[in-house]
Amino acid sequence: MHYHYFTLEQRASLEREMRSSLMDPELGPALERLHSADYGVCEACGADIAFRRLQTDPLARRCPNCS
Repeated sequence: MHYHYFTLEQRASLEREMRSSLMDPELGPALERLHSADYGVCEACGADIAFRRLQTDPLARRCPNCS
């Protein structure tokens, strides 16, 4: 199951987290991914990245196993 089922509140929460780190150069691409179906999906293995991990690190592109 992939994170295309994020609620609007969860997406808004993650977006606030991302915007709090305005100087991060990965912010723009991460915000674009947030609004796409592949946000929260590991780039390496295709597994879901846990919502808690994304709350801690909204720019995460890999699951803990692939990091």
